[in-house]
Amino acid sequence: MLKMCFSRRFYQTAKTDRSWIVSWIFLAATSITTIHAYASSQFEENAQHLAFTKNKVGTFDIRVGQPIIAPPAVDGKNLLVTTGKTGRHQSGQVLSINEKTGAILWRTPLGNITMTQAVVAGDYVIVGLGGKRMFAVNAGRSCRSRFPHAIVALQATTGKIVWKYATRCQDMPTPTDVHHEILTPTGGGRFIALDSHTGKLLWQIPIAGWSGMSSPARARSNLYFGTDNTFTNRNDFYDINWRTHKVVWTRNFTHAVNLAEASPVIHKDTVFTAFMHIQSYGPFSFVAHLWNHIPMREFTFQIVSMNATTGQLLHQQVIYSHTVSPVKWADYSITSNDIYWKNWVMAALRKAARALNMTIRLSDMDKSDPALPGIYDPPLTAWHHIIYVEPRLTKRLYAIDAHTEKILWSFRTGEDITNPNIYHGVLYTVNMKGKLYVLDAQSGDLIYTKKLGTGTVGPSEGLLSPHAFIVGGRSGKLISLFIASRHRK
Repeated sequence: MLKMCFSRRFYQTAKTDRSWIVSWIFLAATSITTIHAYASSQFEENAQHLAFTKNKVGTFDIRVGQPIIAPPAVDGKNLLVTTGKTGRHQSGQVLSINEKTGAILWRTPLGNITMTQAVVAGDYVIVGLGGKRMFAVNAGRSCRSRFPHAIVALQATTGKIVWKYATRCQDMPTPTDVHHEILTPTGGGRFIALDSHTGKLLWQIPIAGWSGMSSPARARSNLYFGTDNTFTNRNDFYDINWRTHKVVWTRNFTHAVNLAEASPVIHKDTVFTAFMHIQSYGPFSFVAHLWNHIPMREFTFQIVSMNATTGQLLHQQVIYSHTVSPVKWADYSITSNDIYWKNWVMAALRKAARALNMTIRLSDMDKSDPALPGIYDPPLTAWHHIIYVEPRLTKRLYAIDAHTEKILWSFRTGEDITNPNIYHGVLYTVNMKGKLYVLDAQSGDLIYTKKLGTGTVGPSEGLLSPHAFIVGGRSGKLISLFIASRHRK
């Protein structure tokens, strides 16, 4: 009845004053556009990871002082950038940048690296703290990092820290803002909901593992993400309903690795994710391979699709297989991370060696921090009927049919931990050497390439606007590159 009365009143008003109805339509359209396109509320803007702003972003090339890990976010007419510096004095920062000139409006230093994209929640900017050297040493009861882990809210206009919610382990997935609730999985085995105004814990759900870079993809009331747990070999993919505060379904992928890395995408009623699957061999099988000099499959890279409502496995496609000699397979197995995590004697020896400043290799975990990020399963991208994925070790971008999961085409990009972004049928991706590839998103044909000064980009994509491609990397550079009209289809 109220709706009918409102409609009649609106109709009568519009009948007497046509300019009034035109103003209302314009105001409504502007409001809808602002909410949808001008404020980042989840990872890479939407569940398809097609980050786009209608704003007229200018061209610029600036340095922000620290490596950029996550994609730039949008807050009104400004860009939000998060950074992280590893080492003995680990730190991060959040910056607000004028989208037309590249001028830094404010900069807030933080006590740990920031690997999340900034999320806009009303007047606040939300980020998570934590990154390298973050996993639990003893079944999630403590973390290896001596730097703070927390969800942090900053004032969007000034960058002033408003509140912090401390967590037990790292906060690497980008949170989601829904109805004044900040929703995110953590590295401490919890999925939490915080009040966006105060940072107060509203509710939480225990989850079977930690979430690394797997940022939730949100569709209606559901959030989808992956987790890992080295102690239990539980590698669970979750669907959590934020309205009911309940787990809708989970699916375990046995022998999966890095399920907690890839950020999933949603296409229609199907959710897609990817991971590395470790091949298991028994002693007799190993001896047979060794005796006959037969290569052994160390791992495969797989993309899987599940029914978003029920969790039913629809397809499981192997994209890439990696084989090694039996001798190398044995070496990898002996020094695997599993032994480090589960063998308390080795853990104690490792701690003693570190205290005595002795070099001792008890597992791959003892190696020094790599010069490049240890990410192998970057986020996925969904566009029309195609799912895109760029496994780091394959050095190729794959386009997968969303219905059959058959490979439509692949393109060699070199080592890469980004996911592509697409606008008007043109695909943009930057590899670990800072080389931009622009392809036809449908056919995979090369349009052009350009060397950027960003350094390694990812694990994330660049932001697109009608006339610019905005991307940052480990060099600390943020570049807004003009998109020529001839490259826009």
